[in-house]
Amino acid sequence: MRLKAMILPLHIISFATVYGGDYGPDISAVAKYHNLTVDDVAQMHSSATYHVLFLGFQPGFAYLAGLNPQLYTPRHEKPRIHVPKGAVAIGGEQTGVYPEDSPGGWQIIGHTDFKLFDINAQTPCAIAPGDTLEFVIQEVLK
Repeated sequence: MRLKAMILPLHIISFATVYGGDYGPDISAVAKYHNLTVDDVAQMHSSATYHVLFLGFQPGFAYLAGLNPQLYTPRHEKPRIHVPKGAVAIGGEQTGVYPEDSPGGWQIIGHTDFKLFDINAQTPCAIAPGDTLEFVIQEVLK
């Protein structure tokens, strides 16, 4: 039996993202941890191309590969009780977006309004493993 390679269509999704300020309460700590500025963190985070490895933790939460190694940042020792829907965060060597309000221990650096999960949609998860994502700077708040 002969196996054929299958080429899947590329699905690229852009997230308009506000970095810092009340939307990214940990961005200053991430910047300090790496001896960078807030603008550096936003620029480095938004200049990468990310790939969805898998979905987990909660419906629509994508674990993303592609984070610049200069931004690898440990998770909080004590998780927050509340992380808002749309929070853009770094956890170790990965980045992700919280699809709903939940507890969480990742470093929150920004926010997107992109709707990741809708239980009433024909396809509830807006992204899937294999998709390619990019974060586009909408604004950087100090």
